[in-house]
Amino acid sequence: MKKLFFPAVVIGLFSIANAQTAQSNTMTTKQSTNKPVLKEHVCTAACKDGKHVYAHGEKGHVCTDACKKKM
Repeated sequence: MKKLFFPAVVIGLFSIANAQTAQSNTMTTKQSTNKPVLKEHVCTAACKDGKHVYAHGEKGHVCTDACKKKM
C-alpha cells in the first residue's frame, strides 16, 4: 500500500506546482502586452523659458500623487 501511495502523492505535488507556474506566466505576458501608447509632447501656455510641462499620457511625463488623484 505504501508503494502505491508515495508515487500518487509525488505526482499530485508536481501537478499542483506545474499548474501554479503556468498561471503566473500567462498573467505576466498579459501585463507586458498592455503598455500604454504615449503621445508626443505639445507645448502649451504652461511651458515657459525652455521648461516643459508634460500632460498625462505624453512622453516625458512622470505621474505624481496629484496626477494619480485626478485619475
